[in-house]
Amino acid sequence: MAPILRLDNVSLAFGSRPLLEKVSLQVEPGERACIVGRNGEGKSSLLRLVTRVQLPDGGEIWVRPGARLAVLEQDIVTVAAATVSEVVTAGLADDPLLESWEIPARVATVLSQLGLDGETRYEDLSGGWRRRALLARALVLQPELLLLDEPTNHLDIPTIEWLEGLLREFRGALLFVSHDRRFVDRVATRIIDLDRGHLSSWPGNYRDYAAKKAAQLADESRANELFDKRLAQEEVWIRKGVEARRTRNEGRVRSLLAMREETSRATRSSRPRQHGRAAGCGLERAHL
Repeated sequence: MAPILRLDNVSLAFGSRPLLEKVSLQVEPGERACIVGRNGEGKSSLLRLVTRVQLPDGGEIWVRPGARLAVLEQDIVTVAAATVSEVVTAGLADDPLLESWEIPARVATVLSQLGLDGETRYEDLSGGWRRRALLARALVLQPELLLLDEPTNHLDIPTIEWLEGLLREFRGALLFVSHDRRFVDRVATRIIDLDRGHLSSWPGNYRDYAAKKAAQLADESRANELFDKRLAQEEVWIRKGVEARRTRNEGRVRSLLAMREETSRATRSSRPRQHGRAAGCGLERAHL
């Protein structure tokens, strides 16, 4: 089956700081992929690239032609003088093929599924209920690709648990960002690690990712410590040598540095597809 989303060698910089460096990513129909990484790494920017709100500096972003795409932004938008039903109906504006007579039934169905009163004024809702209304606006389109940016923000624990069940039953592809470790663990089928401009893909849930990532970090740390120790020994040996032999000794250091770079490249190439550099995932222990 063809992917629903593909990124090929995509680059994006914020000023002089690279957020994405020729990254590649593929999302398959039906999978639920979570992007994790430290704050400021560019997770939300990656979602904005997919929706074309932001354009890449290089590379190609491809969404299957004709695929319906919906998004729930991290911030709760303000909608003046509108009922919940009107807010949800606005989500169908991006579906020109939908017949007008189908709209009321589609809206009524999603309002019922999310426990919303369509006659309530949106501005009278609490933050959590506004977020639920905005999620209904995204789901009413029946998207084949759903993008969620911190979907558990402003939600209490019972509502988060309800959302977990809803998303596990969602039939389309899901690409989302979340710092809620428990939520990610229960919803995601794949983890996408964004670290210093690079992506790495880890099949499974968050616990699978955390265990494998910790082992990888430990292996790389041991390798770096060994190289640092050998380099320090070489530098001490050079300082003790006579001046006439210095050029030859510095050659040994250059050789060691070359070995370090070669080992670093080998380590990166041995990681899962969409290679990345190791670092902490930056997830909080929210709602645990």
